[in-house]
Amino acid sequence: MFAKPMQNFIYSFIIVAITAVFSSHFNNVGMENFYHLIKLSKLTPPDFVFPIVWAVLYLLLINAFYLVLITPKPNKALLKAANFLFIGTMFLHVLWCYAFFYCAHFLAGLVILVVLDIATLVMMEVFHKLHKYAGLILFPYIGWLFFATYLNWVVIELNGITYGS
Repeated sequence: MFAKPMQNFIYSFIIVAITAVFSSHFNNVGMENFYHLIKLSKLTPPDFVFPIVWAVLYLLLINAFYLVLITPKPNKALLKAANFLFIGTMFLHVLWCYAFFYCAHFLAGLVILVVLDIATLVMMEVFHKLHKYAGLILFPYIGWLFFATYLNWVVIELNGITYGS
């Protein structure tokens, strides 16, 4: 994307930072308004685990995308696809936080998460084609997304499709 490695790192960092800021805002709204009032899966981690996990996952995302961006002589079509998929998955991540935590619409959240799961798998494949490790270091991320999808499903089973439904 950019000629200089530092620009690529800053670009990766900014996209993830924007995602983190918006997601955190929406999460906080839900945590303050309803999250502790709904029934959750017995496998739901304690609240303090989430920021730790997300900090690690965000670092992995930054690094994976950075590795893709600095790939020497990349396939330009694959690089363009990687950029689109990365920005798209970050948007879907924010959209899920908005649907689930801000709007308390659990079914919409689940649908978005399933799309995010699929988009992330495709992104991982494209990343791997561009840089061997870029796709591999996202396995913890997709694992966490699958776990979030399960947790979202359980929230629907225990509480209905929206808060108070």
